[in-house]
Amino acid sequence: MIVTIDMICLRLSGKGIQALLMKRSNPERPHFGEWAIPGGLVYDEDMTDAGGEPVDKDFDAARRRICRQKVHTYPNFISDPLVDGNPKRDPDGWSVSISHYALLNPSNARQIENAGVDRNRLDWFDLDALITHQFQMAFDHVAQIKHAWKKLRAAVEYTSVVLFFLDKEFLVADIIEAYAQFGVEVNRMTVKRRLIDSGVIVSMNKVVPTGKGKGGKPATVYCLASDQVTYFQTCLKTG
Repeated sequence: MIVTIDMICLRLSGKGIQALLMKRSNPERPHFGEWAIPGGLVYDEDMTDAGGEPVDKDFDAARRRICRQKVHTYPNFISDPLVDGNPKRDPDGWSVSISHYALLNPSNARQIENAGVDRNRLDWFDLDALITHQFQMAFDHVAQIKHAWKKLRAAVEYTSVVLFFLDKEFLVADIIEAYAQFGVEVNRMTVKRRLIDSGVIVSMNKVVPTGKGKGGKPATVYCLASDQVTYFQTCLKTG
């Protein structure tokens, strides 16, 4: 049985939400030359004697290897696994996909850019174009992206997951802009009551002189209080 780990890597950009895709480059594998979700096989056999890879100790080891080799950064957030499989999704036989949606912040994006990978092999694509089938992709990867997007969008207003798109340090204005890309309107009072006063984000005890601060004044810098997603008791945008 074929077991793969697929990383549906998403970022926020000036163009909206984008997904990272790689062009399949092995002519001996299906869908050669087509764009696909970055991913790879789970290695259940040690092939070092033949010049290959060692066995993956567990799924976390496989995930880290695939991120290192294919994504060129380790995402700021990785979701719980989304598992699917059937005998038709891969021409080589019965295939199980363990996919994750992975949220990349600006630092992750810079690491990918600094890796120097040709954009003809690894590039960002608008999510809307992918989920509306405006773009041809390998295997069932459009369906995987749509499923991951559905899971992420359902979590946006009830968890702190959107904040993992931001850099380690951010401003209130950055939070408002991030939620706006999901069509969720939040204001400064909502951020204060729901995120600051509740301890989801904490002050870094410094300010920056930026136009993003209210009225052009220096803005307080914040960071996440935890590397775990916080669940809200009520919808965030209700205030």
